[in-house]
Amino acid sequence: MTAVSGMALADKAFKQQSEIKLFQHYAQASCLATAFTEGDIHQQAVSALNGYREFGAMPLEAYQELAEPIQQWLKKDYATQAGQQNNLMKCIDFSESEWVTKIYQGYAAKPKS
Repeated sequence: MTAVSGMALADKAFKQQSEIKLFQHYAQASCLATAFTEGDIHQQAVSALNGYREFGAMPLEAYQELAEPIQQWLKKDYATQAGQQNNLMKCIDFSESEWVTKIYQGYAAKPKS
């Protein structure tokens, strides 16, 4: 019974996230899908971004506007000590960046048609 009620709470929590959190999570998943173009991570990221968009109320244009900033963010230097780029860190930082917040605020402030 505890496992079921815990799962129900987790399900409810996901659906009740704030609009900005849903948008940030979408941005992170979209970044991951862009950075990892094949395999399990890519498939899961695409599934996640579709879920966040489904539960969000932002216009499609807001989500589309993230594409170019993601490309630019992924060009940043996040080299590990071994000299490899850490795209996971890039995407986490991107989702919490002022860039994502500004895009969100630009569309959240527009009156709904």
